[in-house]
Amino acid sequence: MKHSAFREWLADKYSVNSTNVMSSSAKRVEDIYGDLDEYCDAGTIDDLIESLRYSKADEKANKPNPTKLSIGGNPYNVLNNFRSSLKYYKTFFEEGGSAEVAKDTILEQAAEIVKSNKENKQFELERHLQEALRGEISQLEKGLKVIDDGTEISVNSGQIDILAEDAEGKTVVIELKRGLAKREAIGQITGYMGDLVADEGFDEVRGILVAAEFDKSCQAAVRVIPDLTLQKYRFSFNFECPD
Repeated sequence: MKHSAFREWLADKYSVNSTNVMSSSAKRVEDIYGDLDEYCDAGTIDDLIESLRYSKADEKANKPNPTKLSIGGNPYNVLNNFRSSLKYYKTFFEEGGSAEVAKDTILEQAAEIVKSNKENKQFELERHLQEALRGEISQLEKGLKVIDDGTEISVNSGQIDILAEDAEGKTVVIELKRGLAKREAIGQITGYMGDLVADEGFDEVRGILVAAEFDKSCQAAVRVIPDLTLQKYRFSFNFECPD
């Protein structure tokens, strides 16, 4: 496993907390199950990921930890974090994380970074939005509390930005979009909601899509999806005279 390179790859995309959790989780799996690069080379990394599955139904049935990993706390959240970390490492590996990069390739990558600077800034906005919302989740809805231990929960459709629980005990999927949310965001968040019910054994699941603006397709969709709501975010600035 290329631990240092993996951490750098994560740090370019995710928060400090997610980077720390995912890199350390991947290393813990490797310490018990063996070199992750060998799994990736052999095409068996998905089998390893699946072996760490622990659903909400398993949690309700009070099933024991099915893995070799020693864990504390909520088995569902902890093992989901381990699975997420391996999915991230698989993506990192497939993007060339295991290969030596030639100098000319580095120059090409640097040029791409310059060209994509605007997109990188936009991505950072979404990441910072998530960090801010996690710290003030009750501002989104009174009684909400984060239940994902501070990291994105992995489901078959992808990664859930924030998993929360409302005042009535219902599970809430929160998806964040910078700028304008389009119809694809509806498919994304409803896919996450469906995964939690169908694959993870959750009972009642709601969704909150957070964005600066919503296109007409989003506004139309929530009229027929009763468990999905739209919430706009706004930035405010305070100005002070220097001393």
